[in-house]
Amino acid sequence: MAHDIWVSIDFDGVISTYDGWKGFDILGEPIKEVKEALILMKERGYKIVIFTTRLDTPVLRMWLKKYEIPFDSVNSTAHNPPHTSNKPIAHVIIDDRAICYQGQRADTLMKQIDLLLNKEL
Repeated sequence: MAHDIWVSIDFDGVISTYDGWKGFDILGEPIKEVKEALILMKERGYKIVIFTTRLDTPVLRMWLKKYEIPFDSVNSTAHNPPHTSNKPIAHVIIDDRAICYQGQRADTLMKQIDLLLNKEL
């Protein structure tokens, strides 16, 4: 690959099951399909940054190792160019609380936002 392709992926509700905050060291079960996709990404040479609101704790690292979840970094923007913000540079962002903007009209975008918020409430 000529340059690195970075994928930013959330942890709770994406890599791991999630039914609400229980504490820093209380983690769900791995989501099989996501683990398999991460393995395929690594096989293709993608770089994976797990970007989560969780702190990068030893318990989180042990969980990732235990379930053989491939990744390159956790909550890191070290791969960003100098003088950029803390938002990780990524070609793809995977998150259970996201909407992909693809030029949709304002009313369509608002419907997507309302659906996502209603799922959360």
